[in-house]
Amino acid sequence: MHLAKRLTTVVAAAGLLFGVAACSTGPSGGTDQGSTAKADAGAYPVTIDSALGAVTLKKQPKRVVTIGWGSQDAALALGVVPVGMQDMSTDAGVAGGILPWDEPKLHGAEPTLLKVSTDSIPYEKILALKPDVILAVYSGITSQQYRKLSEIAPTVGYPDKPWITSWQDQLSIVGKALGRSTQAKKLTAQTNATIAAAAKKHPEFRGKTAAFGSGTEAGNFNFYYDTDARVQLLRQLGFDLSPSVSKLGVGDSTASFAKAVSLEKMPQIDTDVLVSWYLDASTRSGIEKSPLFRRNPAVARGGYVPITDPVFVYATSAVDVLSLPWMLDRYLPLLSKAATGRSTAK
Repeated sequence: MHLAKRLTTVVAAAGLLFGVAACSTGPSGGTDQGSTAKADAGAYPVTIDSALGAVTLKKQPKRVVTIGWGSQDAALALGVVPVGMQDMSTDAGVAGGILPWDEPKLHGAEPTLLKVSTDSIPYEKILALKPDVILAVYSGITSQQYRKLSEIAPTVGYPDKPWITSWQDQLSIVGKALGRSTQAKKLTAQTNATIAAAAKKHPEFRGKTAAFGSGTEAGNFNFYYDTDARVQLLRQLGFDLSPSVSKLGVGDSTASFAKAVSLEKMPQIDTDVLVSWYLDASTRSGIEKSPLFRRNPAVARGGYVPITDPVFVYATSAVDVLSLPWMLDRYLPLLSKAATGRSTAK
């Protein structure tokens, strides 16, 4: 699946993948779905900076295309159904290509799903959608791809590095582009309140250390930087980043968002809770059978949370305003067991 491939290859600084999907009522790209609400007073013209370039929108866009992760969730949360949005059948293993938390926000729209790799973007199909704006705020598009997309429509890129845009920044940037900054601020406050309420209900998280990793190949394990959304969420829930993870160099911003270490280092990662997603069941089994992995303190004392369900993997990886409520219902009980040493995962 694209999620696993992307997170595997980013550790080696190569092969980032992303997807685009078109939402329409027919091959021509359909109607302007959900984009008739008035923009905030004085919202336009607006200039939005990104790591790939600045773009100026003179008026409220009606036809929106999203590339990568999160932008479609932010747009849908703000009441805008894109005419183009990502096919999640490969990125999250979702039958039909629509994420479960996005489905009710489509209001009956039937998306036409397009698949894109880092080397192949269907520019002609995107052009046929006649977008007023292309949102790629949480993606891995290159400078060259950005230039080509900008020839089709004003394109909003990521603010710093590929694949590390926080859900707060996603919502803020998309809100600005769609003329709905006031609504975006309210949604940010509501989402932060949801996370704060979850943390309050789980005082067992406070004072405990946590690390988030992934297993994508035999013999290695990946740890995420403290700038990554996975780790940021654990912090918001009350956990502290494990000092032993920091000593590995995680968080020093020398790579996108993860660092690979050999299994020989696993016994040295002294953390109360270890969360990890896996490429597949076979990879998980191979890593978990390693005596070195089993000597990790969190694993040994029942503080281990393995994640293998593709949609759950995606939701904990691509944290955003719509995925959070769906994910927290499933995530919090697992974290609670791990924080109190009651995880039965081995």
